[in-house]
Amino acid sequence: MSDGEAGEPAPDSERSFPLPALAPAAWAAVAFVAGIWLGQWSASGGIVALGLAAICIAWAAFRTAGGRVGAIRNVALLAAIAALGFAEGELRIARPARIAADSYRALPSEGASERIDRVEGVLQDFWTGTPPKAHGKMRAERLWDGARWRPFPADVVLFVSGEALLSSRSDRGDRVVAVGRLRPEGPPASDRDVPVPGTVFRMSVKSALRLEEPRPTALSVLTAPNRWLFSRLPAPGSRGEAFDRDVRGPLAALLLGRTSELDRGMVARYRRGGLYHLLVISGLHVGLAAALVLGLLRALSLRGRPRDALVLSTVAAFVIVGGANPPAVRAGIVFAIFLAARLIERPIPAAQAIGLSALVLLGAAPAQIHAIGTVLTFAAVSGIAAFAAPLRQMLPKRPAFLTSGIAAAVAAQVGTAPALLWRFNVVALGAWLTAPISIPIAAALIAVGCLLLVLFAAGLPPGPVGAVFASGARLLEFFADRMAGAAFLRPTPPLAAAAGVTLLCAAGALARSRPFARRLFLGAAGVLYLMLVLRRGPAGPDPGFSVEALDVGQGDALLLRWKRHAVLVDGGGPFDLDARDFGRTRLLPKLLDRGITRLDAALLTHPHPDHALGLFAVLEEIPVGVLWRSDGQDEGNLYRDLERVAARRSVPVRVLHPDDVISSEGGRWTILHSGGPRPKRDPTNNQSVVAIFERDGRRALLTGDAGEAAESELRRSGRLLPADLLKVGHHGSRGSTTPGFLATVSPRIALISCGRENRFGHPAPETLASLAAAGARVFRTDLLSDFEVGLFPGATRLKMRELP
Repeated sequence: MSDGEAGEPAPDSERSFPLPALAPAAWAAVAFVAGIWLGQWSASGGIVALGLAAICIAWAAFRTAGGRVGAIRNVALLAAIAALGFAEGELRIARPARIAADSYRALPSEGASERIDRVEGVLQDFWTGTPPKAHGKMRAERLWDGARWRPFPADVVLFVSGEALLSSRSDRGDRVVAVGRLRPEGPPASDRDVPVPGTVFRMSVKSALRLEEPRPTALSVLTAPNRWLFSRLPAPGSRGEAFDRDVRGPLAALLLGRTSELDRGMVARYRRGGLYHLLVISGLHVGLAAALVLGLLRALSLRGRPRDALVLSTVAAFVIVGGANPPAVRAGIVFAIFLAARLIERPIPAAQAIGLSALVLLGAAPAQIHAIGTVLTFAAVSGIAAFAAPLRQMLPKRPAFLTSGIAAAVAAQVGTAPALLWRFNVVALGAWLTAPISIPIAAALIAVGCLLLVLFAAGLPPGPVGAVFASGARLLEFFADRMAGAAFLRPTPPLAAAAGVTLLCAAGALARSRPFARRLFLGAAGVLYLMLVLRRGPAGPDPGFSVEALDVGQGDALLLRWKRHAVLVDGGGPFDLDARDFGRTRLLPKLLDRGITRLDAALLTHPHPDHALGLFAVLEEIPVGVLWRSDGQDEGNLYRDLERVAARRSVPVRVLHPDDVISSEGGRWTILHSGGPRPKRDPTNNQSVVAIFERDGRRALLTGDAGEAAESELRRSGRLLPADLLKVGHHGSRGSTTPGFLATVSPRIALISCGRENRFGHPAPETLASLAAAGARVFRTDLLSDFEVGLFPGATRLKMRELP
């Protein structure tokens, strides 16, 4: 950050440098990234690439020493840097992935479902969630195969149950041995996820006590201040629910990076308003902290090298207090290089600082090229470098600290908007509209929060400081809530088009000396971005309809589409009732990839978590015409909680009854079963909604988790009709899909939604045998992931997801 970005204009010798047409470090970073990308997919060649890099560097040095410099030498240097990147990709990404795969294959296969695995590695994140369910990420180092330790350089997502407090035993940076069940992760939720070499694994750990032998590392030493400050915060519940919600949670997230302490309702409101980034430590917060200190030092008339040294120290302290949070580290590196160059009286342009930062960061951790956080960090700082100064000239000159902050925030939004649209489908107009207010409030919260942390660290009561912080947090939440309508989700755009917006913005920034070309490039970027925002996703079939089984693990989520109509039947989810964020991370990306930004209806067949939890995010994030549910009894208060969310979002709720008929655009729903008597076996499952959807002479029968009792009742009632497609009840368990039921339905196609290697043994061999005897073709999410069946007049088509 330059003085001109954070306060009054500095003297000429201290002004920020314009983004040049050519920045050697920036071009070097581009070559380095390209080399890493190629190297990570190679089978070998890392050593050869290092040799090539050495030859290119030696040749360039020789030519320079001989007095001949120019384009050929520059090309040689870029080739050397690309070769170094290739070596990084092959030696530090591709080769470890092969080693990890070999070690996993060496595990004994007999009794794999009951196998207990031991993995040693370093915890990379703070724990998310609270007991009895929490998760975190480990960078594994070795794996016990039953006889010896094998190298196992892989990422492992840990899911920990039990009541023991995790952070009191181990936390980010600790080296631990985790004991549990290791398995490969399934396919990513979204097809937009860029493929990465190697496999991400997951491990289920029954208790925090099974995280053995925590030992410190350099990372845990670095996070020690964060741990100590977190331990000094008042215990949850000790000062009341309001304190936890408005002070403890936002303070822990804003300054310590502990987002799991935030109230879920608050998080939902911030997300809907497009302001969630203000609650989570990021490069923006690093910049605000630096700007606050810079403004204070200016007020004290401190300039030059002492001032830069203090700002640099502030940035370092802020990053360390935040637990060396990766986004803060990335931004901190950019600031550190820029300020360090000024300290040694070798100031460099912003593009040069950004390029050097990328080389340092990716040289230390080349796998960071896959992190969307890395993309957003460099997009934000590049946007600030390119557009903050022109934007600042359009704003009033006083107060300088406020206008500079607004200009930087809007410039960062310009830089990150294409990536946010592509990766998160969000158009955060709220973040643009509220920047003049929300950015200063966030800066004030950082300042007051630092004072509050000092009070807690000293064991003093928060007093009025806590009240001021709580008021600021509530005020920021108020703006987020009011901006909910100004932040909306859009269909996933093509990656090439989103990248085109970024390239056009970059071309406009580089064309500063040519006003017409600059306006042309920036105008084209704006038009292309607007086209991506306004574009509609693909429509459903006409005539006929499609049924798509969405891979949500051990649960159900079916999407029915025809023309511009869409109905979601169940939303999937884990068996943890508190996992209300499942839909946002697993289900919504699938819907948005398919262009679904509105649902005619969402149907919950029965109140079990593996069908219901994903619907919370669906109701909160996208418009839903109506919520349909069974007439059966509630369980786990899921009906009650979903209806509360529906009421907040003005979504009507309709309880379905047998013989209800609902028609829409040539499609007709007929409810065959809903609620009714509760049998002794599987009472809630047997109160599931069973419905037929038919259009243009084709028919699909959807059964929820209905079992033998509901099937027998349907046969006796005479409501049951033949169907082209059957959604097999209860994930294919042996208690459903009886031969008599199949004889009446006579399906040609059967869909089974179940999790990979699920602990229930679904689908049961007996059920598969019954379906085979009935002549039904079976398609399963545990084997195929997402798949779609198109039922058209006179034709049936199958579309499957391409799995690696």
